[in-house]
Order: sequence, then structure tokens, then C-alpha cells
Amino acid sequence: MKQNLFSLMILCGSLMSAQSYSNGNLSTGATTSTSVAAPAGYTWSEIQAANTTYGVAGYSDGTNVFRLSDDFTVPAGESWAISSVEVFAYQTGSTIFPISQMNLVLWNGSPAAGGTVAFGDPTTNIINVAGSTDSKMYRVAASAVGTTRRIWQVKANVAKSLNPGTYWVDYQLKATNSGAVFLPPVTIVGSNGPADANAIQANGGVWAPVLDGGSGAAQAMPFIITYVATTLGTTETLQLDSRVVVYPNPTTDSFKLSLPFDSKNSKTEVSIYDVTGKKVKSFKIADSYNVSDLQKGIYLIKVNDGQNIKATKLIKN
Repeated sequence: MKQNLFSLMILCGSLMSAQSYSNGNLSTGATTSTSVAAPAGYTWSEIQAANTTYGVAGYSDGTNVFRLSDDFTVPAGESWAISSVEVFAYQTGSTIFPISQMNLVLWNGSPAAGGTVAFGDPTTNIINVAGSTDSKMYRVAASAVGTTRRIWQVKANVAKSLNPGTYWVDYQLKATNSGAVFLPPVTIVGSNGPADANAIQANGGVWAPVLDGGSGAAQAMPFIITYVATTLGTTETLQLDSRVVVYPNPTTDSFKLSLPFDSKNSKTEVSIYDVTGKKVKSFKIADSYNVSDLQKGIYLIKVNDGQNIKATKLIKN
């Protein structure tokens, strides 16, 4: 699922703060559609009606060789110095971190359509086990709610600067016990998949679209990219976090935000910047955000939860 951001960092001096890029949401809340509460401190990632896929294979176990890939865009006028990529995975029944290896390739263009390698290779292990964490989510279905599919946030160290363009992040995991590992797709309440979903999976080297096994809807894969963006001589450390979803987008008067659990706290600030880099709106975390007084155009939303600043785009009609 292509994530398009744009440069709004025309600020005075040099800025250094933590932000992220995200490719789509995963948590559906602390209560299932059948009113089952999640364990304290956790939320559910509930498969939506008509869908049936818990997770997509993205692992190697010596016999099976699966890879997953999805796209993102570095905006015109920016360069990104990427320091890490994080993905979300589970191994059924695991209660401790189950992943020992992660390899990753950044492609300039689709790996299924003649793209060229910009970084990495399909064999070198670049996992950061110490930086990987419990995502505080369980993957469930409405008819089968349980805690056997704990989702982990798996981090890989990356050191690569990218110029403007559309890139694909292609990755593969290996379990400590060499068993199967699955990666849940982007999950949005009431949706079978994002409208622009275009993730692909390689099985034995052959790429094909990732489709839900029930609805047949195209799927997107969630990931987080942490990077330092340089624009007009200024720098800012950001995150592209796929779990941040703006809706409706475009909007005429107000919007809502779907945020990861760790960004939902009383200190979280939501700020809106125009194309000159000027902050035009600032909110505390809320159910919805009124932008009816803004002029039509493209804006940047920054969500500062006190630990990271996650950036995404808003279109005002």
C-alpha cells in the first residue's frame, strides 16, 4: 500500500525528534465485535467480517521459502536516511519472542516487475532482537477469540539513504524453532482491506498479490520505517508507521485517527502543518478533529506521543 508523504519541514534551524512512517493499522481495539475484552494492557487485531486470513506466510524454514513486500514513497524534495524497519508477526502458541532472523531488501521499483536493489540482500540477518518488542496485540477472529497468536514487533537495522521515488520493502523472518511464522495484514474496522492495498508475497521466488482467503480482497502489510528526512537543509527524525490511519481522507470538515495503542495517551498531541511548514492547528488526543476552517489543500499531520512523532498526510476538500 503506497504511503505518500510530502515535505513540510521548512523550519528554522536544525530539528531532531523521533517520528515514524506507517503503512496501515493493525489494532481493532480492546473489545471484540462480540464484546470480549482483551487482557489488561493489550488490544485485539480482529479479522473483519468476510475475511478469514489470520496471517500471511513470510518465513523460511528450510523447506518453505516465503517473502512479503509492500511499497512506500519518498516525497519529492526529500531524502530519507533510514535507520530501521519494523514488521509485525506471530508464531501460534509462542509466549516469548519467537524470531531469531530477519533479512530485508529495499527495492527501487517492485521486486515483481523489474525493480533494482537499493539496499540489502535475501540472506543477511539484520534483526535487532533487543529492539524488538511485544506489540501488545493478539490476532483473533470474532468466532475464535483467544491469546494464542501474540503479535510481536520485529525490528531490523538498516543504514540507507533514499532519494525521492517509490520503493518496496521486501522481508523474510525465521523462527528460533524453525517453525512457521505469520504476519497479519493491515486491519481496519469495517473494511476488508485498504482501497490501495497492493502487497505481494513470494512463494519459492514467484511473486503474487496478497489476497484474503475469504473475501478475496487485496491486502496491505503493516510496517514502520524510522528515518531522518532532509529538506532544504533541515533534518528531522520521523517514523512512517502503517498503523496510523486518517479517515475520512480527503475530508471537508473533520477527520478521525486510528492510532497504535502506545500513541493513545493523555500527552499525545496532534498537529497540522501547511505546505509552508507552518503549524496551523494543534489538538490534544480526541475522538475527532475539526478542520472545517482550513483552506482546501494538502496538509501534514504529526502525532507526537512523547516518544515518537508519526507523520501522515491529510487532504482537505
